[in-house]
Amino acid sequence: MPQWRQGLTKSLHHTRSMPESRYFQLATVDDKGLPFCRTVVYRGLTEDNQLIIISDTRSEKFKQLQDNGHAHVCWYFAKSREQYRFGCKATLVTWDNDSELLAFHWRKLSDAGKKQFLWGEPGTPRNDGSALHVEGSFEKVPPHFCVILLTIETVDYLSLRGNPQYREWHQKDAMGNWISQSVIP
Repeated sequence: MPQWRQGLTKSLHHTRSMPESRYFQLATVDDKGLPFCRTVVYRGLTEDNQLIIISDTRSEKFKQLQDNGHAHVCWYFAKSREQYRFGCKATLVTWDNDSELLAFHWRKLSDAGKKQFLWGEPGTPRNDGSALHVEGSFEKVPPHFCVILLTIETVDYLSLRGNPQYREWHQKDAMGNWISQSVIP
């Protein structure tokens, strides 16, 4: 297990009672090269060091990652005063390429989570500002539900505790092994 992953596991464990520790910021770029950043929900980490999030294929996030699969994650843990910045490459998982994985993550969602995928197309106007209406069944995975796997390629870790602060850089070598280096904060 890479050194950075051991640290992330520890950070997640220490902050497990804090709901905000399950959210991180995901940055992408649009077709003009303009940056977009949004908060997403952490859904897990694969054995292959891929962060798991879910999305809607009709969203800007999906379209931006489809055009340019490079993304950046910034995850701050307030309790431990630690920041992880991940350079990532996104893999978009849709019904066409892994229906089992989609069904697995759909089943894990609460009804409130599923409802968000059944309100209509993200970013479209709400006609009268009234309550959103669910269209579809919680039992069936909607065709626009997707999983995004963010393969971690680099890690920039910063601990803000103490003076001086502590920072590490992690990346893979030519053989695919993770190497770590302490760097000046």
